[in-house]
Amino acid sequence: MDKNAIGDRGESIFTSRITEGFLFRVYFLGEKAPIGDFILEINDESTPYECMIQVKSTRTGYNASGNLKAKVSKGKLTKLINRPLPTYVAGVDEIDEKVYICPAFNANSAISSIPTNHILEKGNPVSLITLRVLKEDIVNYWQSINIQNHKTNYNSIL
Repeated sequence: MDKNAIGDRGESIFTSRITEGFLFRVYFLGEKAPIGDFILEINDESTPYECMIQVKSTRTGYNASGNLKAKVSKGKLTKLINRPLPTYVAGVDEIDEKVYICPAFNANSAISSIPTNHILEKGNPVSLITLRVLKEDIVNYWQSINIQNHKTNYNSIL
């Protein structure tokens, strides 16, 4: 099976699952983007905060711990984490059309598998909970750095 075809299908599955509940707007960065695949924006005028997501698709199933067998190299993970916004990795089980999301925050090692704690699956009521938790996580990140105060105190040289 062509890896690009698996990746393309996985990105489509991800887009479908992340937009359920209408909590997020999704912006595909394109194949030229070196690190992240998508920017998500919270679909709320009062908190239109954003995050970046790297999507990894697989047909290889799960390991003995129950984690999805999808890998992110240490180099790519470090670059993702270094982006100045919240960052996540989404693993897509392309066969069963399930998506699992985890935060990208530890650059000490590569991700060799994606935890299955936070699922996005068509028809699964837990998916809406996962989406709400993701939204809350993104809002908490941006509110903790007080971005409104930062922007009002920024003096542009332009």
